[in-house]
Amino acid sequence: MKSVTNFRLSPTGYYFGADDLIFSEKVDRVKLKRGLVFGIAYSLKSNQDAFLCRIIHPMLVNPTTGKAYKETIEEKYRSTNGLNFDYYRTEHTWEMIAGEWVFQIEQSGKVLLEKSFELYGSLLL
Repeated sequence: MKSVTNFRLSPTGYYFGADDLIFSEKVDRVKLKRGLVFGIAYSLKSNQDAFLCRIIHPMLVNPTTGKAYKETIEEKYRSTNGLNFDYYRTEHTWEMIAGEWVFQIEQSGKVLLEKSFELYGSLLL
């Protein structure tokens, strides 16, 4: 069953959905580039139906809106007891910030899963 998203906080204003995403390798460090996709695959077994996906990242400032973000948040429903994907795709230069990016899965205020990635490299603007 496809997940239903309610609460959203995104620097770009959009989210990507994927029911069949396949990550090509397991890494902790990722070199920055436009179009980079990195994230986590997990299965959450729970009697509760809702959980929160949080990506904590370096400060991102959307130049169109002027808003600054230190995290991307998405609340999901009807996604437990099956394979889930949470990922980030860098599409804009202002999103390509080196540093630690942390993916967390929370339920009822408790962090159930946490995975960090170090994004490195510099971009010529």
